[in-house]
Amino acid sequence: MKIRTTKYIIKEGIINSYRNKLMSLASIIIVTASLLVFGIFLIISVNFQHKINEMMESQLQIEVYCDANLDETQVKDIEAQIKMNSFVSNVRRVTKEEALERCKALLEEDGSILEGYDGSFLPESFIVKINNSDNIKRVVEEFKALKGVESVGFLEDNVNQLSSISYWARFISILLLVILLSVSIFIISNTIKLTVFARRREIGIMKYIGATDWFIRLPFIVEGIIIGIVGAIISFIVTYYCYSTIESQLSNGVLGETLEFVSINSIVLYVIGSYSIIGTVVGGIGSGISIRKYLRV
Repeated sequence: MKIRTTKYIIKEGIINSYRNKLMSLASIIIVTASLLVFGIFLIISVNFQHKINEMMESQLQIEVYCDANLDETQVKDIEAQIKMNSFVSNVRRVTKEEALERCKALLEEDGSILEGYDGSFLPESFIVKINNSDNIKRVVEEFKALKGVESVGFLEDNVNQLSSISYWARFISILLLVILLSVSIFIISNTIKLTVFARRREIGIMKYIGATDWFIRLPFIVEGIIIGIVGAIISFIVTYYCYSTIESQLSNGVLGETLEFVSINSIVLYVIGSYSIIGTVVGGIGSGISIRKYLRV
């Protein structure tokens, strides 16, 4: 395509957007509203998944108990082997003295029965964090096989339950996002059809004087992309302001309880990227599809 033709198509798309102010405004409002609904659910989904991941992370740890009769060198050798495992993200050693304090805390009021003991009868252990729930059972079996390890404990039921919740949360989120996106595309495409319908005579005249289908279609596609981008920008501004306000209020305990949300700054690129892509694609495709039947002259 020649540069002059490209400039003409872009120029016509911009001019048409301004010339049909009322219809363009209606399309922008629909795009904005659709993206806002999509964005609300997207942010809810992101926050929900974030909470699930936090819970998963807190449960993704195992405790490796050493034989109580091991000396310092043997305990350090086990620690070194644990740290060498590629699935391990963090290791914390629990000394005999710490283990004694934990026993007292668990016994609560009855903890006084341990007074006078030095903890030498208790095993040292390691609290190990794993970087992926899929690998936890494999790591447990590997650590059980280490020489000098008495036992390995982890909350298997909790991990399995959270893994299941995480899977279904992702599945349902994706499914609902696809449904919502499909509805948005349908609504936006039909709104853009109104703009195309209002200019059907102009399209017919261009067709009769020999203009190609793509020469007629491209300015409409550019117009649709402009509408989509403007709608995306407005949606993002509204989303950013509202989410920041709600996040700030709830984080400060305005409802009497402090709630932690994902920071808007940490997902700002994700949100604006989603809005821009959806707005641009839907606007362009919607215009291209909507004009198709008016090219059959």
